[in-house]
Amino acid sequence: MKKVLFTILLAGLTVGVARTGYAQGYSNCVNNNSRACVDARNAFAGHHGGAMPEQYYNNWYGGNQGRWSQQNNEWRWEGMNGDQYQNGRNGWEWKHQHDHDRDHDHR
Repeated sequence: MKKVLFTILLAGLTVGVARTGYAQGYSNCVNNNSRACVDARNAFAGHHGGAMPEQYYNNWYGGNQGRWSQQNNEWRWEGMNGDQYQNGRNGWEWKHQHDHDRDHDHR
C-alpha cells in the first residue's frame, strides 16, 4: 500500500513539475521544509541533473529570475515564473505563463 501511495505522490509531483517547470509553485516552497516542498525540490533535481531550483534558475533578466537556454541555435529565456522570452515571428517577444493559462482555460 505504501508503494502505491508513493507512486501516486511521485506521479503527481512529476506532472506538477513538468507542467510549470517548477516555476510558478516554487515561491510557496522557498525556505519551506515541509514534506511536499522537499519532495518537489528533489523531483525537480532528479529531472534537472541534480540541480536544485535556485541553481537551475540562477540568472536574472528584466527583473525576472530564470535561465537562458539554447535549442537548435535559437536562444530563449525561461523565467522561474513560467514566462518565456524568445525570438518569434515578430522579433523578440514575451510569452507570459498567465496568458497561456487563460487561453488554455477557454478551450
